[in-house]
Amino acid sequence: MYMKRNRHIITLFLVIFGLLSADVLITEITDPDNSADAGRYLELFNNGDEDIELSSQWALQRWTNGNTDPLPPNYLTGTITAGGFYIVCNNADIFNEMYGLNCDQDLGSGGSADSNGDDNIALLDSLGIIVDMFGVPGEDGTGTSHEFEDGRAERAEG
Repeated sequence: MYMKRNRHIITLFLVIFGLLSADVLITEITDPDNSADAGRYLELFNNGDEDIELSSQWALQRWTNGNTDPLPPNYLTGTITAGGFYIVCNNADIFNEMYGLNCDQDLGSGGSADSNGDDNIALLDSLGIIVDMFGVPGEDGTGTSHEFEDGRAERAEG
């Protein structure tokens, strides 16, 4: 029992430490017109004072609908600069056509940026710890406060 309690305390510490030390967070998730052909994307922001190398195993992970098990993680590439944004999309060509910008990484159809608005999405740091999350794993977002079907979810400032 003592070992089990210690594991729970260590796990709780790692989750809290990960949340407190994370400088990268999810600032926007979109599902325009409930269509994969309308430029779905996810935006990350580096709130820290240092650039972060996302290629060091940072990832996004999605729980589709009400599934309790997530899809495999989508590992990120590149660097997110201090005070900068990083856009992950489901189709770079469509994103560019819709918004006149290039996304930083195309995760393709079925990836974490291809949510239909009722999924749950987590940002994992280089240790695989969830540092930010939108939604509730295992809960279909339909009809909840974390549904963004046909629209977007944007983090409120502060």
